[in-house]
Amino acid sequence: MMAISGLFISFFLVIHLIGNLILIIPDSFFPIEFWGNVANAHDMYNAYSHFLVHFWPVSVIAWILYAFIIIHIVDAIVITKQNRKSKGEKYVISDKASSKWYSRNMGVLGTILAGFIIIHMAQFWLKYKVLEVEKDLFNLVVATFKVGWFVILYVISIVAMGFHLIHGIESAHTSLGLYQKRLVKFVKIFALWFSIILTVLYAIIPIIIYFKEI
Repeated sequence: MMAISGLFISFFLVIHLIGNLILIIPDSFFPIEFWGNVANAHDMYNAYSHFLVHFWPVSVIAWILYAFIIIHIVDAIVITKQNRKSKGEKYVISDKASSKWYSRNMGVLGTILAGFIIIHMAQFWLKYKVLEVEKDLFNLVVATFKVGWFVILYVISIVAMGFHLIHGIESAHTSLGLYQKRLVKFVKIFALWFSIILTVLYAIIPIIIYFKEI
């Protein structure tokens, strides 16, 4: 369940990133109108957000995602406690000479991410989707990313996510039975570059918005 939930969350991160990249698309990239009156990043992002909230198949996938996040966190706590109880280890790996520091501190990285998810959902998901006190999500996101401390918190959390993904993707494929040497090597390379690309793209969004005059 740790592997399956983790890979599903990774897939969601890609979809979520694609939507978030709309935030930094220059208006000059909209020479014609899209989706009716959508002709700039502001309207495009709001139309995209509105679609996600009101298209019921997406809502179903969203609830599956929420369930997987909870499962992933609970499973991580259970595994960590079991490892400490049976072997006295902090996580799964205890050989510091042959393992990366982020592999030995997945629990710490996961805790940072769990805290960030709570803040992130309270800031956007709760206000826009649940309470419906914010109608213009684009303006809400931009206003939030104009706050320096939040941008720093966001970037730190994204970097933590990147390190968490590197080890998580490798471990997930191993847990699912991928032991063949060539495939293991490919997965390690894929996990590294997948994590780097996602980290960079996620991190540049708030940075660009912070320094951009909107």
